[in-house]
Amino acid sequence: MVRNLLLIIAIPFMGALFSLIFPKKRGWREAVSFLTALYTFILAIKVFQGSNFTLRFPISYLLSFHFDLRVSPLSSALVLFVALFGFLIILYSFFYYFGKEREKEYYAYLLGVIGSTIGALFSDNIFLFLFFWGLLLLLLYALSSLGSLTSANRALIVVGSADLLLLLGLVMLSFISGHSNFSEIHLLSFKNGLNLLVFFLIFAGALAKAGALPFHSWIPEISEDVPVTVMAILPASLDKLLGIYLLFRLVTEFFSISPGSGVSTVVMFIGALTIIGGVLLALLQHDFKRLLSFHAVSQVGYMVLGIGTGIPLAIAGGLFHMVNNAIYKSSLFLSSGNVEKQTGTSKLEDLGGLGKYMPITFATFLITAFAISGVPPLNGFFSKWMIYQGLVELGKEGIRTWIIWLVAAMFGSALTLASFIKLTHAVFLGRPTVEKKRTEVPWPMWVPSVVLAILCVIFGVFAYPIPLNSFILPVVHLPPPEEWIGWWQPLLSTWLIICSLFLGIILYLFSKVSSYRVTESYIGGEELTEDMRLPGTHFYFTFEELKGVNQILKLLRGKIVDFYSYVVDLGKFFYRVIYVFLDRLVDYGWRGITAILRLIGKGISLLHTGILPTYITWALFGILIFLLICLGL
Repeated sequence: MVRNLLLIIAIPFMGALFSLIFPKKRGWREAVSFLTALYTFILAIKVFQGSNFTLRFPISYLLSFHFDLRVSPLSSALVLFVALFGFLIILYSFFYYFGKEREKEYYAYLLGVIGSTIGALFSDNIFLFLFFWGLLLLLLYALSSLGSLTSANRALIVVGSADLLLLLGLVMLSFISGHSNFSEIHLLSFKNGLNLLVFFLIFAGALAKAGALPFHSWIPEISEDVPVTVMAILPASLDKLLGIYLLFRLVTEFFSISPGSGVSTVVMFIGALTIIGGVLLALLQHDFKRLLSFHAVSQVGYMVLGIGTGIPLAIAGGLFHMVNNAIYKSSLFLSSGNVEKQTGTSKLEDLGGLGKYMPITFATFLITAFAISGVPPLNGFFSKWMIYQGLVELGKEGIRTWIIWLVAAMFGSALTLASFIKLTHAVFLGRPTVEKKRTEVPWPMWVPSVVLAILCVIFGVFAYPIPLNSFILPVVHLPPPEEWIGWWQPLLSTWLIICSLFLGIILYLFSKVSSYRVTESYIGGEELTEDMRLPGTHFYFTFEELKGVNQILKLLRGKIVDFYSYVVDLGKFFYRVIYVFLDRLVDYGWRGITAILRLIGKGISLLHTGILPTYITWALFGILIFLLICLGL
C-alpha cells in the first residue's frame, strides 16, 4: 500500500518529464502520456480499495521535521476521480491537440496537474500541502499561457493573491493550533478575532481555487483562448474538487461552525450570490465555452451554500454536488470541444442544426445538460435535492433566513435549465448556418463524454448504493436515509419515469397520428424562409432589458464583485505610495545633498585668495591643530 501511495504521486511527474525529453515523433508522446494516465488510474483504484493510513516522511531528524501523507475515504475517492478525469482528457487530446504548438509542454503540464492534485489531496502536513498547491498555481499559469498571456496573467493575479492569503492563513492555523498536520488539528472556536481572521484567509483561498464570487473572473477570461481540455480538467473538475475539499475540511475539521451563526450566514450568502450571479451572466452569453464557464462559477455556489449551512445533510449534498459537477461539467466542455473541432467556432450565432450530424455528442450533451439543470433522475438533481432538504432542516432549527437561501438555490436551478434550453437550440437544433454537412468526431473524442454521461445516470439512479455509500456517508455522519426528511427514492422514480415514457409512446402509436395536415412553418404570421433564423442567443433579450435585472447585471459585470479589480487598484495604490515616498524622497534628498556640497565648495573657494601669506597662515594653523591632537590636548 505504501508503494502504491508513493507511485501514484511520482508516476505523473515522471510521465511529465518523459513528455518533455521525448523526441518529436508521431505518437510517442501521446502513448507515454496515455500509459502514464492509465497506470495512475489503476493505482488510484488500488488505493481506493485499500485501508486508510498515514505515511510519515522524516525530513530532518535533528529538528523532528517531517512530511506526512494520509489516505482517508474522501481523499482516496477524490483521487480516483482525478485519475479518471486525467485519463479521459489525455485520451481526448489524441485528436484534439495533435500537431499543435507546444505539444510536449501540453502533455507535461497535464500530467503535472494530475500529480500535484493527487499530492495535495493526500498531504497531511500543511507545508507539503502548500507545496503542491503552489505548484498547481504555476501549472495553471502554464496551461493558461497556451491560449493568451493576458488571460493567464489575470488568472495568476487572482488565484495567486488568494493563495497568498491561504498561505498566511494556514501558517497562522499551524501557530494557533500548535500542530503542522491537518489530522492533529481539532475543532477551533471563534472565541477571538485571530481565529476568525484565519478562517476567512483560508476561506478566500478555497473560494479562489473553486472559482466562486468574487474570485471568479479568471475562469471566463481564460475560457475563450485556452484549449477546451484545460477548461475540462482545471476549472471544471480538479480546481473544484480541491477548493471544495479544503472548504469542507475547514468547516468540519478545523473550525466549529454552527447553523445560523454569523460565519455560517456569510458563507451561505456568498454561495447564494455565486449561484444567482453566475447563472445570470451565463444566461446572456453568446459563446459556447464562455457560457459554460459561467455555469462552472454558478455551480460552486451550491457546494458553498450546502457546506455553509452546518447541517450534515446539506454538507453531504455539497460534497456530492462537487463530484457531480466535476463529472457533467467536464463532459459539457468536451462537447463544446467536439463542436469547435468540427465547425471551427464556438460562437452561438454561427452554430445550429448539429444534432443530426453529431448524434453522439448531442446525446451526451443533452444528458449532462439535464444533469446540471437538476432534472431527475440524474445526479445533479439528487445532490441539489440533498442541499434543498438541508436548507429546510435549517428552517426547522429556527433559522428564519432558510427560505431566502432555498429560493435562491431553486431559482438558480430554473435559470440554469433556461440557459441550456437556449444553448441546445443554438447549437444542436434550429437551422444550420453552414451548407457543408458536419460529421461526428473520432471515437477518442466522444468516448470520454459518453463515459461521463453514463456516470451522470448511474450516480443519479443508484445514488445511495454507489457514490453516497462509498465515500460521502462515511465522511459525513448521517442517520440512515429512511430517517431523512422527504427521502428521495431515485430507483423507484426512474422506473416511474420510464413507464410514463413507455405509456406515452404506446398512446402515440395507437392514436390517429395520420390525421394531421402539413403546413409551412411561420413566425409572427410570416412563412419561415431559408434566410430567416432565430438564434438561441435572442431568447432572453427581453429578460436582459427588464428594469432591476439590467441593474443587477451591470453590478455583476462591474468591479464591485471582481476581486481582480481590487488587486489591480491595490497595486496602483502601492505604486503611488512607492513613487511619492521613495522616488520623490530620493529626488529631494539628492537635491539637498547637492545643495550642501555646493555650499561647502563655495565656502572653500572663498579661502583660495591667491595671497601667499594667507596660505602660510592656514598651513601653520593646521600644523598646530595636528600637534595638539597628537599630544592628546
